[in-house]
Amino acid sequence: MLNEVTLTTLQSKEYLTTKYASISFIPASRIAICTVNTSYIPITDFKETFSKIGELIKKEKITKFIFDKRKMTIFHQPSMEWYHLIWKEEMYKVGLASHRKLLPNDKLFEQSVITGRKKIARDNPDFIFEKFDIRYCTSIEEAISK
Repeated sequence: MLNEVTLTTLQSKEYLTTKYASISFIPASRIAICTVNTSYIPITDFKETFSKIGELIKKEKITKFIFDKRKMTIFHQPSMEWYHLIWKEEMYKVGLASHRKLLPNDKLFEQSVITGRKKIARDNPDFIFEKFDIRYCTSIEEAISK
């Protein structure tokens, strides 16, 4: 387990930069990091970006995914549903079960996430959130170490 790490002390490699996000990974720790650089990602671009992240996860045998959404201001339920119900399930099958999330410091966004998860659980009773190791963190360093 990593203790009190900083991203600069780890050998991080850039994988992809799009109009909306930067994706990097730490090969030695098998961690991928997606940092959103805008307030919103349109769903087609979201799906395309996450499809590319999926390729990285499969190729590098990533076991932990850090999703840094701190710059986002717009919550989009259809994107969240696709992310959980389709993408996460596919990635789980290839070994990705640990998810770390960094949310914006925005109570409305946080409440939207909670409400969105409840809707997914209600509408998809076979989807089990608990099978994923999901934790909310306040920094990249915390997300790496947890």
